[in-house]
Amino acid sequence: MTEQLITEYERKAKEYYEKAIEVLNKKQEVSSANTRTREDTAIILDLLDSSMVQKPLTAEQVLNTDTWNGLEKDFVVCSEHDAGRIFDRQVPRFPILVGPLTRTTGSINGFLNAIDPEANIEFHDFGLDASADVHIPRTEKASDAIKMFEDENRIDPLNFLDLHILKDNPLPSFLRHRKDFKILECSHAGKRKRTSQQNAADLDRWTSFQLLASEGAVHLPHIDHHGMNTVVFNEEGHKLWLMWPGLGLDGIKKWRLGEPLQGGLPVYVPPGYVLWQPLGTLHAPITITKCLMRGRMLLHSSQLLDILQYTEAEIKDPDITNETFCRQIHERMKGILDLWKKESDLPELCQKTFKWPPSETQKECEKIYKWLESGCKCTTRTCENCICAHNETKCDQRCHHGLVATNCRNLKCETPRGDDFSGILKAKKKKEKSRSQ
Repeated sequence: MTEQLITEYERKAKEYYEKAIEVLNKKQEVSSANTRTREDTAIILDLLDSSMVQKPLTAEQVLNTDTWNGLEKDFVVCSEHDAGRIFDRQVPRFPILVGPLTRTTGSINGFLNAIDPEANIEFHDFGLDASADVHIPRTEKASDAIKMFEDENRIDPLNFLDLHILKDNPLPSFLRHRKDFKILECSHAGKRKRTSQQNAADLDRWTSFQLLASEGAVHLPHIDHHGMNTVVFNEEGHKLWLMWPGLGLDGIKKWRLGEPLQGGLPVYVPPGYVLWQPLGTLHAPITITKCLMRGRMLLHSSQLLDILQYTEAEIKDPDITNETFCRQIHERMKGILDLWKKESDLPELCQKTFKWPPSETQKECEKIYKWLESGCKCTTRTCENCICAHNETKCDQRCHHGLVATNCRNLKCETPRGDDFSGILKAKKKKEKSRSQ
């Protein structure tokens, strides 16, 4: 049965790898010059050219391996039951394609019918001029956006975002009862209970998500929010999940400095299957046919240092991800660190609620968190006591309580808005001069 699963996966993966190239080449031929369709698909085609479908490992192969060090660039195809056995041992740092799952799949039509036609929808329109800032999504009334999506004559793909219309997506059975993956929820205990994604915001919204895209929609290489683990379930359609597992933060930083990506791993995700993508994985999904996926972003309590390190990297280089910085990460990290400190004082391991990182990493976690908290505490309209303005430094995602500073009046920022705050610097220099006299 296992060999049959592997053989069938290899056959399908090669078939849909070729189909992905065919779809993107067709988009290249019929799209207009300078559109995002033309530009982005050309980048992905180059990356596919240096990628190759690989034979996956079986669950037995990895479970019979003494150490998983060195397996980060491999991936596994297995059943739900075997995925549970893998997670029983430890959190895998390699991708796993699991299926077919026993749960019922949804449909694109059913999903579209559940959207309020009067609601606003954000989406990427690949027909826009690539020379403009087209990576900022369009916002349209849902009824209009859905008409565009259903237009069979449309050449340029659409990629819908922010479709938070349902309750949290259920976790697959092999993850559902593992409390260490619920650390984000526990760090929020005692605060507003989340019952619907309609009322959720920021980190609460993005830890449960839907992906709906039309044929030929692509994502350029990126990592997910704060480097989190991701699980995606394919409801309908066909998706090729191009990834570069095992790069680690150092490898991703080298890529951002210009080192070309080579040897990508294209993983075909069939309908009814779920993909486990380990933390910090660089990836670039490709939509072969209209496709609906649901997913969750997860933090395991033992990975706190990793997530803080990826968060720091995201602040220093925002283009490492294609997603908005999560405002709630500050309060959640504080809650988790406080809980870790509390449990560190417990004498017995059995008394501890969560599995934590090695104790020697606690100081490093606290150091990064202190750095996260060192931004100015102004609202989006920078106040006269702004630390950043006084220190003549640029505001970043640590500042303004994590909010996007659209009205930032700090002149060191690239796009200051509102009042001229040059008086802050003049007053500061005058004060320093008087002290020196």
